[in-house]
Amino acid sequence: MAEPRERRHLAGGAALSVIAQAAPLVSGAVLSIVLARTLGPSGNGRYALLGTVLGITTLAFSLGLPAGLTYEVSRGNWALRPALRTAYRLAVLLGVVAASAGLAFYWVTRDSVFTGVSVAVAVIAMVSAPAFIQYQSASAIALGDDAYEIFSGLEIAHASVILCVGAVLAIPFGLTGAVIGLSASGIVTAVVGRVMLRRRSAPSSDDVTTSRDGLRRALHFGTQSWGANLLQQVNYRFDLLILGGYAASAAVGVYSVALTITGIAWILPQALQTVVFPRAAGLEADAAAGIVTSQDADDAVARVSRHTVMLLPPAAIVVTLLLGVAVPLLYGPKFHDSFALGMIMLPGVLALGLGKVLMSVVIGRGYPRYALYSGLVTVPITLGLYFALIPALGAWGAALGSSVSYGLTSVTILMAFRHVTHIPLRVALMPSRADLGDYGQAAGALRAWLRARRADAAGA
Repeated sequence: MAEPRERRHLAGGAALSVIAQAAPLVSGAVLSIVLARTLGPSGNGRYALLGTVLGITTLAFSLGLPAGLTYEVSRGNWALRPALRTAYRLAVLLGVVAASAGLAFYWVTRDSVFTGVSVAVAVIAMVSAPAFIQYQSASAIALGDDAYEIFSGLEIAHASVILCVGAVLAIPFGLTGAVIGLSASGIVTAVVGRVMLRRRSAPSSDDVTTSRDGLRRALHFGTQSWGANLLQQVNYRFDLLILGGYAASAAVGVYSVALTITGIAWILPQALQTVVFPRAAGLEADAAAGIVTSQDADDAVARVSRHTVMLLPPAAIVVTLLLGVAVPLLYGPKFHDSFALGMIMLPGVLALGLGKVLMSVVIGRGYPRYALYSGLVTVPITLGLYFALIPALGAWGAALGSSVSYGLTSVTILMAFRHVTHIPLRVALMPSRADLGDYGQAAGALRAWLRARRADAAGA
């Protein structure tokens, strides 16, 4: 058997990813509090709608490029620097199309979904689409190269700009200032990502033909998961858009706070999901090459899934406390309904937290089509729920439909995971005493990384 490739400790990567997942959520929450206090629920709702459309359009027109980059780089098929160069060039073209589509949607719905949002504000938001695709591509390449600190640094930079620019400018300039911060976060992070990754990588001799082959493979893989991600956005974000068409901006703002708070339950699962995808892809390649055994690869992903199950109860407790305590204290009485809305969504959110991690294993194993199958099954049901419940019940219907949709999605993902890995569900979902020791290893890996950074800084 060949010597295994040296890979960084997965627990340390997960620990850094927790920071990366938490930073944007915290900055977004602070900004939403500022908007809630200065503009009320309506301003909060308009910002949430603009951010949602920007996110959907950049995802729709990225063609799955970030997922393909992570997959190809993690398997050693594409060198870092040529992947970065090619991705950034393509992102400009894709981003222009995404921005145009976002503005077209705004123009069509400016008297319904986007009532009260000016053309100038919409342009400020959508013009950053090319930069956001570049930033997402840089993050994807960093993950594929096990550069967890770069990935975390990009997420922290993104969150810092939103907080320092968006929240500060929102106080004197309202929604316009907040949107400027959103747009600036994409632009700044795209630049930072390019600089950090170029410093990490040596010049490559890859020629134009090699880069084209790498791009072709990345898009071939990425477009398979892209279709699935696009469908899943219906489950994750169309509730907000449909609610915006049937209810006032204030209702959207109250509902968006419930979405933000319940999203905290995804921090730890998404941290695992982020690092598991490239690791699952790399282990699958190693197993195929005889570098590791298939059993070793199965043991690694089963351990991650068990840790996800262990993290769900504390996540539920934290979200419940935040909904019950932080919302009335920080947002004020106008957001009272956010507590009940969040509690309706919480069961589905927790189930999907596990589903996200399991699907990252399925995709990493080279089966992105199963994510597409999941979307094809759940999206028609989700849309039926949204259009049946939201016109009649408003935000309550959106919360109920979302929770059911999340739960159904998780069931289909669980079936796909079992089919692809053949790992017994008891092994994948029942934590063991030995799993507790991994948290000590994660803390040790993080401390070692911090000591190494301090030593590097002292030596410089």
